[in-house]
Amino acid sequence: MARARTETVRILKAAGIVAAGGQPAKDALSSIGIDVEEIQRRADDTFGPGAFQYPRPAYTQDAKKALEHTLHEARALGHEKFGTEHILLGLLATGQGRGLEVLAALEVDPASLRQAVLTRVTRETS
Repeated sequence: MARARTETVRILKAAGIVAAGGQPAKDALSSIGIDVEEIQRRADDTFGPGAFQYPRPAYTQDAKKALEHTLHEARALGHEKFGTEHILLGLLATGQGRGLEVLAALEVDPASLRQAVLTRVTRETS
């Protein structure tokens, strides 16, 4: 897991994507008197630590495409809801994007991974 995170950060940095932690949005809200950190504290108290994430990251076109494929994959398997396994299948179905770059850096064969996920998902639902 740590290696996947390291590769993800490396690939994003190489693409010029830097996480700003939402500071510009926090500053804008602060300028009109909204304390995002107080909202975070209250949400953590009410819903549990980490339940509220601000700001939500914007989805790239590749991420949107992967989510569309995710829904298609879940439906194709006859599932009404989707989980991480469907998201992985959706990511693999796109055939492109930084997620696949991370898998390539980890020397993961997308076709083999897809087959392994499908085998597991179909076995669990049988």
